[in-house]
Amino acid sequence: MRIAILGGTGDIGEGFALNWAERHQICIGSRKSEKAEEASDRYNDTLASQELKGEIRGFDNRTAAEGSDVIILTVPHEHVLEVINTVRPVLDRQIIVSPVVPMSKKEYFEYTPPVQGSAAEEIQEMLPDGMHVVAAYHTIASKRLCSLDPAFRCDVLICGDHRPSKDLVIDLTNEVDCLHPLDAGPLAAARTIESLTPMLLNLAMLNQLKDPSIKIL
Repeated sequence: MRIAILGGTGDIGEGFALNWAERHQICIGSRKSEKAEEASDRYNDTLASQELKGEIRGFDNRTAAEGSDVIILTVPHEHVLEVINTVRPVLDRQIIVSPVVPMSKKEYFEYTPPVQGSAAEEIQEMLPDGMHVVAAYHTIASKRLCSLDPAFRCDVLICGDHRPSKDLVIDLTNEVDCLHPLDAGPLAAARTIESLTPMLLNLAMLNQLKDPSIKIL
């Protein structure tokens, strides 16, 4: 598949790119193509150093999204509308994966959902008819993902209203050695799942935890 990782120049984008590059065509997107190209060069160097196959390419967000099968929105909540408006002309039934979490930080991190109830539901309203959002990857630690180390498999809670789209994201998640997908129900469940991210950040801050994630026992 062609997977576009929009806002993919950060740690979480790098982790996805490295883990999927051997099986899929990975396109890193950014507002500026030069930034995406620089990031993709670094990721390709990492692939080579690990003796892994695959090629990761960098583009502006619209070019990365065009013709893709799956779009991962690895952008802060405040930039989602801008990114969706940028890629809207090339949206054509791609599956949109949202790890987006609306939150603020004062003394502690706080979940601040939009009126729709969750970022995932808000994004669903922004999309053309026939497109589906799957909410996933809110609670994974980016450094664990980038390490390519399967020693600890953290659980990924995945929710969505369209069964084929959710199943595809579950299959993609199974391809990553350090991740274990769990079906968490309809898209409305994103309201609960998204709120776990600020909880994990607060736990890390208060208890000196490094890269906390979730494992269901």
